[in-house]
Amino acid sequence: MTLFLIAAAVAVAIALAFVLMPLFKSSPEARQIQRRLDALAELADDLDDREIRRRRQALEQQKAEAGGESAPASLLIGLFLAVPLATWLLYQAVGEPDGVVRGETQVEQIRAGISDIARQLERDPDNVENWARLGLVYKDLREFSSSEHAFRRALYLDEDNPFVLVELAETLLFQSQRGRLPSESRELLEQAVAIDPASQKALWLLGIGAFQDSNYQQALAWWQQLENQLPAGSVRESVREQMQRARDRLGSGDAAGTELPPGHPPLAAGSDDASPVFLVEVALSPEHAVGLDGSETVFLIARAANGPSAPLAVQRMQVADLPTTIALSDGDAMVDGLNLSTFTEIMLTARVSLSGTAEAQPGDIEGQAGPVNILEAAGTRVLMDTTRAP
Repeated sequence: MTLFLIAAAVAVAIALAFVLMPLFKSSPEARQIQRRLDALAELADDLDDREIRRRRQALEQQKAEAGGESAPASLLIGLFLAVPLATWLLYQAVGEPDGVVRGETQVEQIRAGISDIARQLERDPDNVENWARLGLVYKDLREFSSSEHAFRRALYLDEDNPFVLVELAETLLFQSQRGRLPSESRELLEQAVAIDPASQKALWLLGIGAFQDSNYQQALAWWQQLENQLPAGSVRESVREQMQRARDRLGSGDAAGTELPPGHPPLAAGSDDASPVFLVEVALSPEHAVGLDGSETVFLIARAANGPSAPLAVQRMQVADLPTTIALSDGDAMVDGLNLSTFTEIMLTARVSLSGTAEAQPGDIEGQAGPVNILEAAGTRVLMDTTRAP
């Protein structure tokens, strides 16, 4: 634990010294151009020297016109030296992050998919869609550094793409291992909402970030904007539950709030104990979505990693709702006394039920994640990419 705290402190100090200070000194337009310059620096191996110089000069000129200073060489050197060092220290402290449980065959198939996308990018290196696809695949594998690189390349090619902005923001959140919305993620999400006010994931994450900062009024504003565009169903109810939690905090006079420890999920609505709300992003692989009409029932089930097989929490939605982020809490318990706060580590299963029942059947499409420690992680992702055999 001590090593983890030291590594986390080093990472935060480095980030503050090399990233935040230069950004605070520049205008929003200059910060946006600086991100493109940073992305360009990462592409040194992909572009020839002449192209790198041409693009850098154009971006430096744009930055000067926007009123921002060019990034000093020490910033780029610091990033290249500090980020790998901090990542290595964190890896040594906590090991590999909890990931989606997959067999070797599934991983090999995903790797083959990466190779296919890479070949397409060799033929068309400016294809934004393929860079975004690559970022999503790496995110599914929880290889967040590679995912970040792919999304930054896509964003460099299309800086106003709201989908890429949101996915990069979420990748940075997962990569931070802190369970709190990073400042760059917030900036990316706000940019995405400015372009696409109907971006549901962006609105949800912005609300979470505001809640974590004890800015409950702003959290309500983001979630209200989200709730207004959702149809009746479990997803809308989840959002309303979070809105009520924010109102409860405002009503109790907790405007300043009690900051939760890094990585700890918010407390459940109207509760003074450590009843967690755990966020789960549920998604369906494009290959398995073929042939579905959107009306199929989807179940998200949480069970204890080491405990009884009875579900701790269950939520129901439809394929048409996907991808979506679900908030699991003790309110989703099926049995009194057997709920999410009773256990520290959980396993998650998401299933497209062709029969409409929670019991697994041949032909159902499933995905799993875990074990996940709900007191250390704010959330996780479950990708349904496996068909149950007869």
